[in-house]
Amino acid sequence: MTVAFLAIILLSLLLALLSKRGHLHQKAEDFFVASGQFNTVLFFFLAVGETYSIATIFGYPGGVYASGTGFVTWFLGYILLAFVVGYFLNPLIWRAGRIYGAVTMPDLFRRHFGSRALEIVVTGTALIFLVPLGMQQFLGLQIVLKVLDWPFSPLLLTCLAGVLAFIYIAISGIRASAYVAVLKDILLILAILLTALVALDHWGAGAALHPTAAWKHAMAPTLKGDVFSITTVLAQSVGFCIVPQTCAYVFTARSASAVRRAQVTMPLYMLMFPFLTIVAYFALMHPMHIGSPNEVFPLVAQKLLPAPLVGLVMAGAALSALVVLTGICLAIGSLVSRNLVPGLSGDQQRQWSQVIIAFYLLLSIGGAATSSQLLVTINNLFYFGIAQFLPGMLGILFARRMRPSAIIAGIAAGDIVAITIYEFALPAGGANAGFIGLIVNFAIVLAALRFFPGKERKPVAAITQRQ
Repeated sequence: MTVAFLAIILLSLLLALLSKRGHLHQKAEDFFVASGQFNTVLFFFLAVGETYSIATIFGYPGGVYASGTGFVTWFLGYILLAFVVGYFLNPLIWRAGRIYGAVTMPDLFRRHFGSRALEIVVTGTALIFLVPLGMQQFLGLQIVLKVLDWPFSPLLLTCLAGVLAFIYIAISGIRASAYVAVLKDILLILAILLTALVALDHWGAGAALHPTAAWKHAMAPTLKGDVFSITTVLAQSVGFCIVPQTCAYVFTARSASAVRRAQVTMPLYMLMFPFLTIVAYFALMHPMHIGSPNEVFPLVAQKLLPAPLVGLVMAGAALSALVVLTGICLAIGSLVSRNLVPGLSGDQQRQWSQVIIAFYLLLSIGGAATSSQLLVTINNLFYFGIAQFLPGMLGILFARRMRPSAIIAGIAAGDIVAITIYEFALPAGGANAGFIGLIVNFAIVLAALRFFPGKERKPVAAITQRQ
C-alpha cells in the first residue's frame, strides 16, 4: 500500500517538473494564470479539479451515509446546474479578463468600476471565505494518512502534505497544478469505479439490512428539507462560477471557445456519483466501524481491496486534495500580492505570494487539527460568502449604471445576513442562509440601480472582442 501510494506521489512530482519545461523564467501572469495559454484539454482537467476535490470522494458518500437522499438532491443539483450556468457565464468572464488584463477576480471589479474600495472589499471577503476551504482539504488528507497508518505523528504527516503542495506551486505555479490534475482525475475515476464495482460484487456477503429498509432509512423528505435543497442548488450553482480560483482557471484558457468546449464535456463526470452512492449504501448495509461519515469511502475501499489497490485509491484521493489546495493557494497569493498590496513588480508578486501561501498552509493545517466538521458543511460555509459576488459580476458583464458603493453595501449585507442566520440558527423556513443573504444583496443593488444609478459604463457583453 505504501509503495503504491509513494510511487504515485513521485509520479506527480515528475509531472510538475515536466510542466516547467519551456517556462523556466515565469512572469507573474504566467505563474498565476499561465498567461492565458491553456488549451481545452488542460483547462478541462484544471477546472474539473475544482469539482472533484476530496470533498467529493470523501464528503459525498459521507453525506449520503449521514443524511440520505435529501443530501443527494442538493449536492448533485448544484454541480449539474453549475455546469449549465458556467457554459453561458464563464466565456463572458474570460472575455472580461482579456479586456481588462485581469489575473484575479478583484482585478475585474477594480478596472471595470474604477474603485479601489470595491477591490479591497471583494479581496477581503474572498480571503475570509477561502480560509476554511484549505482546512477542508487537510481534513481529507488526515483521513488518507489515517488509512495509510504510518508510524509518524499525524501533525507531522499533515505538515509534509502541506510542504508537497508548496513544492508543486514553487515549481511552476498553475502549470504544475494543471499537469498533476490530469493524473489526479485518471486515478480518481479508477478509484471510484474500482471501489464501487467491488462493493457490488460483495453486496450479498454480510449484509445486515435489507435494501428496502436501507433506502427507507435514508429517505426522510420534509418541506424544510426540500426548501433547503432548492435554495442551496440555486445559491451554490451560481456561486461555483465566481469562486476566485475558478475565475483564475478561466483566465488560463486560450480562448472563450476553449472554455465553452470544456463546459460541454464537464457533465460527463456526473457519471461517477451513482458509483459513490453505491459505496455509501454498502457502508450503510454492512456492519463497519465508522468513526465519522467522512471515512465511509476510504474504509469501504480498505475493507474490500488488496493493499496495493488501496494505496492507489488513497493516492488519487490525496492528489484530489493537493490539486485543489494548490489552486486555493495560488488564488490567495495573487489576491494579497496584486489586490491587497498595490504597486508590486511581477517578481515581487511571486515572492510575496509564496510567503502568503506558506502562511496560509500553516493556518489551514492548524484549523484542520482542531476541527472535525463534515466536509460538505465547510463547503456550504464557503459558498455563503462567495455567492455574494454575483450581483457585482453580473454588473460587470451586463449592467450599465451600477454603483460601486451599492455593490459594497450588497456584499456586506449579504454576508452579515447569511452568517447571522447560520450562527444563531434563526428560523428561515429551511432556506439556505447564503441564498437569503444573496436575495438581500440583490435587493440593495437593484434598488440603487433603480433610484440612484451611477455613471454609465459599457458592460463586457456589449464590447466586441475578437477571440
